[in-house]
Amino acid sequence: MVLSGYTAVNAVLKAELFPAHVRALGVALPYALANSVFGGSAEYVALRFKQDHRESGFYIYVAAVMAIAFLVTLTLKNTNRQSLIIED
Repeated sequence: MVLSGYTAVNAVLKAELFPAHVRALGVALPYALANSVFGGSAEYVALRFKQDHRESGFYIYVAAVMAIAFLVTLTLKNTNRQSLIIED
């Protein structure tokens, strides 16, 4: 149910964030960086917590990553009045 709320507006939100001439790079680069940094480190972090016998620390790591994503979402500009979908 939560995922359906995200996927319903995902494409429009990403299209409105960037002007047409940099839209592909503006969407792809942050996506790739976030996946490589957080997704790439998830296994290492989980195994490290397991080695230290503090497996519950991984849940704190995941919650911290989600909190960072939420804070970044709060800084997104409101495109209600001026949309970037229409090319200049």
